[in-house]
Amino acid sequence: MLNELTNKLSLTLFNNDTFKAYFAPFSSKPIAVLMGEMHAARVVGIKTENNDMYSLTLAISGKVNEQYFSFKAGQYVELQVKKNGSYVKRPFTISSPISQLQQDKTITLTIKKQFEGRITPWLESAVEKGDLFGISPAKGDFVLNTAVPQNRNVQTTKEVIFIAGGSGITPFHSLLLSHVVNNPTINFTLLYYARANQHALRENLVSLEVEHANFTLKLLQSERDGHCSQAHINAITSDLARCDVYICGPNSMMDNTQALLVEMGLPLDGLHLEQFGLASFSNVDLNVARKISFTTTNKDIVVNEDNQQTLLTIAEDNYVPAKYGCRIGICQECKCKKVSGVVYNSQTKTYSDTGEEDIQACISVPVTDVVINL
Repeated sequence: MLNELTNKLSLTLFNNDTFKAYFAPFSSKPIAVLMGEMHAARVVGIKTENNDMYSLTLAISGKVNEQYFSFKAGQYVELQVKKNGSYVKRPFTISSPISQLQQDKTITLTIKKQFEGRITPWLESAVEKGDLFGISPAKGDFVLNTAVPQNRNVQTTKEVIFIAGGSGITPFHSLLLSHVVNNPTINFTLLYYARANQHALRENLVSLEVEHANFTLKLLQSERDGHCSQAHINAITSDLARCDVYICGPNSMMDNTQALLVEMGLPLDGLHLEQFGLASFSNVDLNVARKISFTTTNKDIVVNEDNQQTLLTIAEDNYVPAKYGCRIGICQECKCKKVSGVVYNSQTKTYSDTGEEDIQACISVPVTDVVINL
């Protein structure tokens, strides 16, 4: 009776089945800690997907419903880990279907190793079954729109095209496994570009195509088939203007594919994009050295003309304390005050004004001398 009461109290206070599950991350063993809005998630599976991707399956402590923890196919969570005494968060897409969470209270995150990164290469070898992590509520709006826009011709069967490049397959895996069976009036097609023998999660996708007539799978090899082309699109639809197209993959692939589809007649309201990494800013003209003045810490840093690092990276390299979360412009945790100077926003691909304004340090590259409150 007492255990039942304490478990209910733990569920109410911490959204964890037991007090032990909540406080376990503060012991000496785990590499993660739970704080604020984070949910407890225990590692129950680790799987290598290909040369540079792996999957973690996490069991969610506490209830799984809309009031506590739930997600829509295509969304991501922030995973909180502890490395070398510091707590960091990284966003990872949920690659599992909604039914998996409903059936056994688990989700799967499929993670690409960023070999120059601090977390993703280390995490695969550091994690063990039973380790506890913190995960945020599900976020993001890269979800399926099942409605037919009013400004398009009404059709009996809706066409949805997913275009994935490399690790961009992760949201589509969740979207397809969650929606193909439940939406027989939608014809789904997946164009999946990857290197030879590197198509992650392909077994489930192949099985899905065999079992459901409303799903067509095209596994394209980058070396053999090249990039997304007009011929590839024409081979799967005769009327692109009546389709919804979702794209996820490397920045250059997304930019080129988006331009191609618009040129071929895809309406902008039929285009849906999900960007994983920091947008490219390789074409920014940085031909002079710039001084970055951090007012809070009273540091002046001069960066040379070849330095295209973000303000967050410059701050970290020079031991200037700076808050951050996702590092790709999603979570807003790195927002700070720019007092003066011009920065380039790598996400919107626009330049700031010269005056005072709030910016996101993780996606802002200094173009002139900059004064910033950090």
